[in-house]
Amino acid sequence: MSVFLGMEKKKQPKAEWNRDALYWNLPKGKKVIADSIYSGCPEKVMIKREGHPEWVTEYLDRIQNRQETYHERLANFNILSSKFRHGKSSEEKMQLHRMSVDCVAFLVHHDLRHHPLMDV
Repeated sequence: MSVFLGMEKKKQPKAEWNRDALYWNLPKGKKVIADSIYSGCPEKVMIKREGHPEWVTEYLDRIQNRQETYHERLANFNILSSKFRHGKSSEEKMQLHRMSVDCVAFLVHHDLRHHPLMDV
């Protein structure tokens, strides 16, 4: 929840959400496609709902499958599941870890440009 909404814990008042989160930076009129956990944000999030035409449900499924494939490729680098041991201070460790995550995201993005996933 913290990446999209900027919440540290559930039921945190909106006034306390991190303003750097994606929720606050989406252009007006744009939405993201997400799981049903975000159903409380209809102004910013589109989720699968009963009553959608079959073609809409299939389209949303394909988009979510692409997202999962992208996240799996990120996870394959194993940078989020093991302890990061570089840097001397906590701030330096966080900065170096962020750089590592950015590098992995760049590599995955580069690979996807040259070996794209299925069309949506």
